[in-house]
Amino acid sequence: MSKESNIDQEPVIEDLCITVEEYLESMAAGIDILEIKRLEKNGISYELALDVIDITQNIINGTASDEDVVRGLYILTPSLRHLLKPEND
Repeated sequence: MSKESNIDQEPVIEDLCITVEEYLESMAAGIDILEIKRLEKNGISYELALDVIDITQNIINGTASDEDVVRGLYILTPSLRHLLKPEND
């Protein structure tokens, strides 16, 4: 009887091309540049990545509106992303 185990798997380290200085500057500005780079790597623009981070924090705090949650889902779903309207409308 064989059991599959995740214990033997090595952690994956991504190279997001961020210098230590860039990382420290972004953290001082309150921006998680590593998360933004991960989102950009998945086709999400910088501006939308910032929106996702804000929405996620609001969800954690319990202050997100239904519209925030839906917008977050639209941003994170590639097939729905093109349906987003600019927030200034």
